[in-house]
Amino acid sequence: MLIRIGALSEQTGVSIDVLRSWERRYGLLQPERTAGRFRLYTAEDLRRVQLVKHLIASGISTAEAAREVLASRSGDQAPMVPASASAPVASECRPALAAAFLSFDEAAVEAAVDLVFARLDLDTAILEVFIPCLKDIGDGWAEGRVSIAQEHFALNALRGRLMGLTRGWDRGYGPRAVLACPPGEYHDISLVLFGLALHQRGWRITFLGADTPLESLAEVTTALAPRVTVLYSAQWDERLDLAPGLAALGRGTVIAGATGGGIAALSGLRWLNRDPVREAESLSREVDLASTARR
Repeated sequence: MLIRIGALSEQTGVSIDVLRSWERRYGLLQPERTAGRFRLYTAEDLRRVQLVKHLIASGISTAEAAREVLASRSGDQAPMVPASASAPVASECRPALAAAFLSFDEAAVEAAVDLVFARLDLDTAILEVFIPCLKDIGDGWAEGRVSIAQEHFALNALRGRLMGLTRGWDRGYGPRAVLACPPGEYHDISLVLFGLALHQRGWRITFLGADTPLESLAEVTTALAPRVTVLYSAQWDERLDLAPGLAALGRGTVIAGATGGGIAALSGLRWLNRDPVREAESLSREVDLASTARR
């Protein structure tokens, strides 16, 4: 998975000038070179930039952050910012977003999400703010504390804000993922979060979204030959009738969602049941290992 510096800048939010400075001053980036001497950056370079950003946000200097990142070996440990560094920030952001969700005030949701992104990196925002807030909304609806109108507003307002981050996520040089929800699944916000986590790791995203007919999905996968096709639903246990159609999509298709074990077994497909960030990291690591094995 190799990308140019412009794509690295776009995916990390760090300017090209700063990336070049970090490469020159600290040796943080170790790009490969094409025959024409163009730099191509790897998933490890992307990981290092993300970790340096995270460490800087926790209050340490750029030089110290770079030294800590370079001292770690890829895959040997989790991101080095401890939970204690981001947890207080996330705990401050969550109440504002939760209140905005229930307010029917889209501007309040925008402001709350802007605060999240101003203080946390994307992975942390997904894990420590967005997923907990969405779970609270779902639990509140199930328990009668949150109305259907409030739930719909919250999901649509957050989805609209997050979709603003997806512009250009089809561009780049990395592997392609096709993301869709099966027929009858109309909530695709978890799929959006997964797509953002994948794109941050260099993937190109083709997003089909909610209520996608399996025939249409088959057409797209035939045309694009993606590295992986991900189908998400929160209610797979109610859609076991789709198993034959899913099996026909082939081994490049995976099932995502907490209730997907049964239909994955029936269709012979892989089941992703962890959070979007860990699954994105796992898939990315598998692609890197496969690419290394072919060299």
